[in-house]
Amino acid sequence: MVLEEGIRQLGVSAAEESVEKLETFVKILWEWNQRFNLTGHREKMEIVAELVLDSLSAHPFVEGGILIDIGTGAGIPGIPLKIASPALALTLVESQQKKSRFLQEAVRHLRLSGVSIQNGRAEDLAHRPPLREQFDTVTAKALAPLAVTLELTIPFLKSGGRGIYYKGRRYEEEIHRAQRALDILACTVEDVREVRVPFTERSTYLILVRKKKATPPLFPRKAGLPQKKPLAE
Repeated sequence: MVLEEGIRQLGVSAAEESVEKLETFVKILWEWNQRFNLTGHREKMEIVAELVLDSLSAHPFVEGGILIDIGTGAGIPGIPLKIASPALALTLVESQQKKSRFLQEAVRHLRLSGVSIQNGRAEDLAHRPPLREQFDTVTAKALAPLAVTLELTIPFLKSGGRGIYYKGRRYEEEIHRAQRALDILACTVEDVREVRVPFTERSTYLILVRKKKATPPLFPRKAGLPQKKPLAE
Protein backbone atom coordinates (compact mmCIF):
# COMPACT_ATOMS: atom_id res chain seq x y z
CA MET A 1 0.00 0.00 0.00
CA VAL A 2 1.29 3.47 -0.91
CA LEU A 3 0.37 5.14 2.37
CA GLU A 4 1.89 2.36 4.44
CA GLU A 5 5.11 2.57 2.41
CA GLY A 6 5.25 6.34 2.87
CA ILE A 7 4.84 5.98 6.63
CA ARG A 8 7.66 3.44 6.63
CA GLN A 9 9.91 5.83 4.70
CA LEU A 10 9.26 8.53 7.29
CA GLY A 11 10.27 6.15 10.06
CA VAL A 12 6.94 6.63 11.86
CA SER A 13 5.64 3.74 13.91
CA ALA A 14 1.90 3.35 13.28
CA ALA A 15 -0.37 0.49 14.25
CA GLU A 16 -2.39 -1.30 11.57
CA GLU A 17 -5.58 0.35 12.85
CA SER A 18 -3.93 3.77 12.52
CA VAL A 19 -2.91 3.08 8.93
CA GLU A 20 -6.47 2.05 8.13
CA LYS A 21 -7.83 5.24 9.69
CA LEU A 22 -5.36 7.34 7.71
CA GLU A 23 -6.58 5.64 4.52
CA THR A 24 -10.16 6.38 5.54
CA PHE A 25 -9.24 10.01 6.23
CA VAL A 26 -7.77 10.30 2.71
CA LYS A 27 -11.03 8.92 1.28
CA ILE A 28 -13.23 11.30 3.31
CA LEU A 29 -11.10 14.32 2.46
CA TRP A 30 -11.04 13.43 -1.24
CA GLU A 31 -14.83 13.02 -1.32
CA TRP A 32 -15.53 16.29 0.48
CA ASN A 33 -12.98 18.10 -1.64
CA GLN A 34 -14.93 17.27 -4.80
CA ARG A 35 -17.89 19.24 -3.47
CA PHE A 36 -16.54 21.86 -1.11
CA ASN A 37 -13.00 22.72 -2.28
CA LEU A 38 -11.35 22.20 1.11
CA THR A 39 -7.81 22.10 -0.29
CA GLY A 40 -6.05 22.76 -3.58
CA HIS A 41 -5.07 19.09 -3.83
CA ARG A 42 -7.52 17.22 -6.07
CA GLU A 43 -5.94 13.82 -6.64
CA LYS A 44 -5.84 11.10 -3.98
CA MET A 45 -2.09 10.68 -4.39
CA GLU A 46 -1.59 14.39 -3.76
CA ILE A 47 -3.68 14.13 -0.59
CA VAL A 48 -1.62 11.13 0.54
CA ALA A 49 1.77 12.77 -0.07
CA GLU A 50 1.27 16.53 0.26
CA LEU A 51 -1.19 16.44 3.15
CA VAL A 52 -1.07 13.20 5.14
CA LEU A 53 2.57 12.15 4.81
CA ASP A 54 3.78 15.75 4.99
CA SER A 55 1.78 16.13 8.22
CA LEU A 56 3.38 13.01 9.68
CA SER A 57 6.88 14.39 9.06
CA ALA A 58 6.49 16.22 12.41
CA HIS A 59 5.44 13.11 14.33
CA PRO A 60 8.85 12.47 15.99
CA PHE A 61 9.02 16.07 17.23
CA VAL A 62 5.66 16.35 19.00
CA GLU A 63 6.17 16.79 22.73
CA GLY A 64 3.82 16.00 25.60
CA GLY A 65 0.28 14.73 25.30
CA ILE A 66 -1.65 17.92 24.46
CA LEU A 67 -1.44 19.43 20.97
CA ILE A 68 -3.22 22.36 19.32
CA ASP A 69 -3.25 22.87 15.55
CA ILE A 70 -3.89 26.47 14.46
CA GLY A 71 -5.53 27.22 11.11
CA THR A 72 -6.01 23.50 10.62
CA GLY A 73 -8.23 23.79 7.53
CA ALA A 74 -9.08 20.23 6.59
CA GLY A 75 -7.38 18.88 9.72
CA ILE A 76 -3.81 19.26 8.48
CA PRO A 77 -1.52 18.40 10.21
CA GLY A 78 -3.56 17.75 13.35
CA ILE A 79 -5.72 14.78 12.33
CA PRO A 80 -2.91 12.65 10.83
CA LEU A 81 -0.77 13.33 13.92
CA LYS A 82 -3.68 12.32 16.17
CA ILE A 83 -4.36 9.12 14.21
CA ALA A 84 -0.69 8.13 14.45
CA SER A 85 -0.70 8.85 18.22
CA PRO A 86 -4.21 7.91 19.46
CA ALA A 87 -3.51 8.98 23.06
CA LEU A 88 -2.77 12.56 21.97
CA ALA A 89 -5.31 15.14 23.16
CA LEU A 90 -5.93 17.35 20.11
CA THR A 91 -7.52 20.76 19.64
CA LEU A 92 -8.21 21.96 16.11
CA VAL A 93 -8.66 25.69 15.50
CA GLU A 94 -10.37 26.76 12.27
CA SER A 95 -12.15 30.04 11.50
CA GLN A 96 -14.18 28.88 8.47
CA GLN A 97 -17.47 27.19 9.26
CA LYS A 98 -17.39 25.04 6.11
CA LYS A 99 -14.08 23.53 7.13
CA SER A 100 -15.19 23.19 10.75
CA ARG A 101 -18.18 21.15 9.59
CA PHE A 102 -15.83 18.86 7.68
CA LEU A 103 -13.67 18.46 10.78
CA GLN A 104 -16.69 17.46 12.85
CA GLU A 105 -17.73 14.90 10.25
CA ALA A 106 -14.21 13.49 9.88
CA VAL A 107 -13.71 13.14 13.65
CA ARG A 108 -17.12 11.43 13.98
CA HIS A 109 -16.54 9.08 11.03
CA LEU A 110 -13.04 8.15 12.22
CA ARG A 111 -14.28 7.69 15.80
CA LEU A 112 -11.52 9.83 17.22
CA SER A 113 -11.75 10.52 20.94
CA GLY A 114 -10.03 13.36 22.74
CA VAL A 115 -10.50 15.89 19.91
CA SER A 116 -11.88 19.41 20.41
CA ILE A 117 -12.85 21.59 17.43
CA GLN A 118 -12.76 25.35 17.98
CA ASN A 119 -14.48 27.40 15.26
CA GLY A 120 -13.00 30.89 15.63
CA ARG A 121 -9.99 33.11 15.04
CA ALA A 122 -6.76 32.40 16.87
CA GLU A 123 -6.49 36.09 17.85
CA ASP A 124 -9.68 35.72 19.91
CA LEU A 125 -9.36 32.16 21.15
CA ALA A 126 -5.82 32.68 22.48
CA HIS A 127 -7.16 35.09 25.11
CA ARG A 128 -9.60 32.57 26.56
CA PRO A 129 -8.38 30.98 29.83
CA PRO A 130 -9.28 27.39 28.85
CA LEU A 131 -6.96 27.67 25.83
CA ARG A 132 -4.28 30.22 26.67
CA GLU A 133 -0.92 28.67 27.62
CA GLN A 134 -2.43 25.19 28.02
CA PHE A 135 -0.66 23.13 25.35
CA ASP A 136 2.59 21.16 25.15
CA THR A 137 2.90 21.47 21.37
CA VAL A 138 1.42 23.80 18.76
CA THR A 139 1.51 23.16 15.02
CA ALA A 140 0.80 25.30 11.97
CA LYS A 141 1.14 24.49 8.28
CA ALA A 142 0.56 26.96 5.42
CA LEU A 143 -0.88 29.52 7.83
CA ALA A 144 1.16 32.72 7.30
CA PRO A 145 4.74 34.01 7.26
CA LEU A 146 6.60 32.86 10.38
CA ALA A 147 6.48 36.26 12.13
CA VAL A 148 2.68 36.27 11.88
CA THR A 149 2.34 32.57 12.66
CA LEU A 150 4.31 32.96 15.88
CA GLU A 151 1.98 35.67 17.20
CA LEU A 152 -1.05 33.52 16.37
CA THR A 153 0.29 30.33 17.95
CA ILE A 154 2.81 30.92 20.76
CA PRO A 155 0.18 32.29 23.20
CA PHE A 156 -1.45 28.83 23.27
CA LEU A 157 1.74 27.15 24.47
CA LYS A 158 2.73 26.46 28.05
CA SER A 159 6.08 27.94 29.09
CA GLY A 160 8.65 25.45 27.89
CA GLY A 161 6.33 24.19 25.14
CA ARG A 162 7.27 23.58 21.52
CA GLY A 163 6.03 25.11 18.28
CA ILE A 164 6.37 23.12 15.05
CA TYR A 165 6.07 25.08 11.81
CA TYR A 166 6.08 23.52 8.34
CA LYS A 167 8.00 25.62 5.83
CA GLY A 168 9.60 25.44 2.38
CA ARG A 169 13.10 26.10 1.10
CA ARG A 170 13.07 29.80 2.02
CA TYR A 171 12.75 29.06 5.73
CA GLU A 172 16.01 30.87 6.59
CA GLU A 173 14.64 34.14 5.24
CA GLU A 174 11.44 33.67 7.26
CA ILE A 175 13.41 33.03 10.45
CA HIS A 176 15.49 36.16 9.86
CA ARG A 177 12.39 38.30 9.37
CA ALA A 178 10.76 36.76 12.46
CA GLN A 179 13.58 37.62 14.87
CA ARG A 180 11.68 40.54 16.41
CA ALA A 181 8.60 38.35 16.90
CA LEU A 182 10.75 35.66 18.54
CA ASP A 183 12.19 38.23 20.97
CA ILE A 184 8.86 39.88 21.83
CA LEU A 185 7.08 36.55 22.31
CA ALA A 186 9.93 35.15 24.45
CA CYS A 187 10.79 32.16 22.31
CA THR A 188 13.72 30.85 20.31
CA VAL A 189 14.38 28.66 17.28
CA GLU A 190 15.92 25.46 18.64
CA ASP A 191 16.39 23.58 15.39
CA VAL A 192 15.29 23.16 11.79
CA ARG A 193 14.74 19.61 10.55
CA GLU A 194 14.62 18.78 6.85
CA VAL A 195 12.33 15.84 6.09
CA ARG A 196 12.00 14.38 2.62
CA VAL A 197 8.31 13.96 1.77
CA PRO A 198 7.75 10.47 0.28
CA PHE A 199 6.54 10.31 -3.34
CA THR A 200 7.37 13.97 -3.96
CA GLU A 201 10.42 15.86 -5.23
CA ARG A 202 10.64 18.10 -2.21
CA SER A 203 11.42 18.34 1.48
CA THR A 204 9.54 19.95 4.34
CA TYR A 205 11.55 22.11 6.72
CA LEU A 206 10.24 21.90 10.26
CA ILE A 207 11.10 24.95 12.35
CA LEU A 208 11.17 23.89 16.00
CA VAL A 209 10.58 26.78 18.41
CA ARG A 210 10.83 26.73 22.21
CA LYS A 211 8.74 29.04 24.39
CA LYS A 212 10.88 30.35 27.25
CA LYS A 213 8.34 32.18 29.41
CA ALA A 214 4.77 33.47 29.54
CA THR A 215 3.49 35.48 26.58
CA PRO A 216 2.89 39.19 27.29
CA PRO A 217 -0.89 39.72 27.80
CA LEU A 218 -1.16 42.03 24.76
CA PHE A 219 -0.53 39.17 22.33
CA PRO A 220 -1.98 38.13 20.05
CA ARG A 221 -3.32 41.53 19.06
CA LYS A 222 -6.91 41.86 17.89
CA ALA A 223 -8.07 40.12 14.72
CA GLY A 224 -6.32 41.28 11.57
CA LEU A 225 -3.50 43.25 13.21
CA PRO A 226 -0.90 40.45 13.19
CA GLN A 227 -1.30 40.22 9.40
CA LYS A 228 -1.47 43.98 8.76
CA LYS A 229 1.39 44.92 11.09
CA PRO A 230 3.61 41.85 11.60
CA LEU A 231 6.14 41.72 14.41
CA ALA A 232 8.86 41.56 11.79
CA GLU A 233 12.25 43.19 11.27
